[in-house]
Parts: sequence; structure tokens; C-alpha cells
Amino acid sequence: MSQTEPAGTETRSSSLQAEGRRPRPSARRLVVEYGSILAIALAIAFLLQAFVVKPYRIPSPSMVPTLDPGDRVLVARFLYRFSAPKHGDIVVFRYPLQTKLVFVKRLIGLPGDTLAIKDGYVYRNGMKLDEPYVAQRPNGGPVPTQPGPEIAGSTISQPWSLNQPYKVPADTYYMMGDNRTNSDDSRMWGPVPKKDIIGKAFFVYWPPGHIGLP
Repeated sequence: MSQTEPAGTETRSSSLQAEGRRPRPSARRLVVEYGSILAIALAIAFLLQAFVVKPYRIPSPSMVPTLDPGDRVLVARFLYRFSAPKHGDIVVFRYPLQTKLVFVKRLIGLPGDTLAIKDGYVYRNGMKLDEPYVAQRPNGGPVPTQPGPEIAGSTISQPWSLNQPYKVPADTYYMMGDNRTNSDDSRMWGPVPKKDIIGKAFFVYWPPGHIGLP
């Protein structure tokens, strides 16, 4: 008696053989597939940086001791779309005198605040600020905060220098570096328009020894 194969065996065998003979994807097809994946990844990265979170490198010592030169921070670009900037925020913004430059400073004054400097301390709306983030003197105590310079060749200073009490105009924000003796900030060139604010620096991700909240 001859043996018989179960029904469908020949069909399955042929199918398996056919699958084994499938040609490999062409090099052109692979290039197209991987190129598409790369393009999608780049588009997602671009959108994240444009609207959500963007990394920045700290270029100067103006925010010492909070941020050192070379520190890399993540900046939440979306945050101020849903909430207003707050006192004490570390803010990244376009430099008002040259918008191609990007600065990072601490927000000291909101629109409508009246700021002044007395005896090396900053006062806001008549109250002396407690500023533990300001650079410290070798013998202890915060480095005194000084007003901005007078206009060259005169005894007149700009209103935002804080040689006199200054009310922050509407839709602008007053910024200072934590390193008060080495910071190019609002005492020199005035408050930052709201439109020039990029976002809030919320996390240091490099170098490893500085990782954490600023």
C-alpha cells in the first residue's frame, strides 16, 4: 500500500519554498526606507526644539555660582505659552540690542514692579530681596549689587540702571545675572520685551557633576 501525504502538505511545502526564494530588498529600497526613517526622526527633533525643549550651552560666567561656563541646560520653550514668567525664573531670551545673540539671566522684575538698589541690595516694591543664589564674597555674605553705569561723559544714568527707583514697563521683564559684578544685564540695557523671551532653563544635563535643577 502506498503511503499518502495529508491533504494540503504539498501546498504548504510549495509555499514555504516560495517564501525561501523571495528576493532580498534592493539597495535602492533600503536607502529609501532608511532615508524616510531619518527624515521623520529629524523632523520630530526639529519640532521638539522649535516648540518644546531646546538645549543651550552657557557661554559666560554671568550666572555663577548657579550656572558655570560650559554647562548645558534644557530650556522649556512651551512653558510660557501656558503660564506667565515668575520672579526667580532662569530665563533664556534674545539680547535686546542684538537679537541674534541669546542670553540667560534670572528674572528679577515683572511688569509693574518697582525696583531699586540700596546699600548693595535689590529692593522690589519696597521689600529687600533675599537672594541666596547671588555669588558670595570670600569672607561671607553676598557680593553687593551695584547700579548700572552712568551715560559716558555725564552724571546722568539710564532709568533702568537702578540708580533711582525704576518701574518695569508693561510687557517687559527685568533680568540680572547671579554674578552681579560680572553680568551684562538689564542694569546696562534695560528690560527684555516679552516677545524676546525664549523659555525657562529648568535642567542642567551636562557636565555629569552639575546634573540637576539649576
